[in-house]
Amino acid sequence: MRTHDPRQIAEDLRNHLATHDRRLLFLFGAGTSCAVNVAAEPDAGVRKPFVPLIPGIAGLTEVCAGAVAELGADEAKAWELLARGSGVAGGAKNVEAILSSVRMKIDAIGVDETLVGLDRDALMSVEARICRSIARVVNPPEDAIPSRVPHDAFASWVRRAVRTVPLEIFTTNYDVLIERALEASRLPVFDGFVGAHRPFFFSDCLDDESQLPGPHSVRLWKLHGSVNWRLEDGSGGKRIVRGAPSETGELILPSNRKYDESRKQPYVAFMDRLSRRLNDDHALLITCGYNFGDDHVDAIIYSALDSRPSTNVIALHYGDLQADSPLAVTAIGSPNLTVIGPNAGVVSGEWGEWRLAVPVDERTASFMDHAFDSNAMPEEAPSDGESLDLRGRMRLGDFKWFCRFLEAMGSDR
Repeated sequence: MRTHDPRQIAEDLRNHLATHDRRLLFLFGAGTSCAVNVAAEPDAGVRKPFVPLIPGIAGLTEVCAGAVAELGADEAKAWELLARGSGVAGGAKNVEAILSSVRMKIDAIGVDETLVGLDRDALMSVEARICRSIARVVNPPEDAIPSRVPHDAFASWVRRAVRTVPLEIFTTNYDVLIERALEASRLPVFDGFVGAHRPFFFSDCLDDESQLPGPHSVRLWKLHGSVNWRLEDGSGGKRIVRGAPSETGELILPSNRKYDESRKQPYVAFMDRLSRRLNDDHALLITCGYNFGDDHVDAIIYSALDSRPSTNVIALHYGDLQADSPLAVTAIGSPNLTVIGPNAGVVSGEWGEWRLAVPVDERTASFMDHAFDSNAMPEEAPSDGESLDLRGRMRLGDFKWFCRFLEAMGSDR
């Protein structure tokens, strides 16, 4: 069985992150918001449970299923049909896939027709209920947000880093946790909106680098929309503006629905941006909290990996990996895709479990303990008698530990 040295992996990642002139991109998924634990502190000696401030896709899906069921028996049955036909890998229900399916049916349905047992008005009610439910869940009250979240550590690292090329963050999340953290660190952020009264989305700037801020500003692109966007009618027609979080969730955009040019605009512009940046020479994309479950985003990433050998992607994966899982199989065939899971990874096209070349000692613990849990040992020693202190589990796929890893890097100045 081939193995990979987690210390070498951690040091390589640290070196990549410290390179000031490389095109560095991040892709953050639902797992980054889910990493905020708001469980009450347990009694002494009791392990703290995990209660996410904002649930992941599975939790959101469950909330939305209950909300749609409240509309009536027909809507509840339609939800099940939509979930069954949404084409999610492994049969798992995914609210984003279901919402996309609802919107496609709204576009396709004719007068006096029904789809999944609902007419157009009923389908629109289901769409509105899903969006409102998502908006409510991903916008927790201010007093429910802990005084410090992992995003703050990420923002602190960004502030310390000296970069000659702008840092770009792509996220599929609807919440504003990353914006809060960046602003709390007094970092200038540009998200595609311009203006001082009602900042509006200005797609032209995404195609013209001269209109974008320089390397001292963070560029934040919200691929699936945001809870604080809304659609506004004005003298020049509809436009998307950014303001206080909306209760309607009208700009939750998990798919390219061609029903309204103004709504389509951010999704297409940000997806094009991701494609262009991944095709830059020596671009590096680091994903965290993203499970490679969005076919459109995945297609852009895989296309860049195939066509640009100098492009590299490092996927920090939260759950255990199997050698025959789709992501691992793809990485085995793509040497420029590195996948780091808790139990194993794919590096330079080779599958392997984690095994330290030398145990973590006092000199390396302050850095390595954030990346690798060398105390997470099997209950019994391996049959080959190998020392247990060489085994363990990678932590980097957990956004909380990844941000601690960044903190441990120290200042680049």
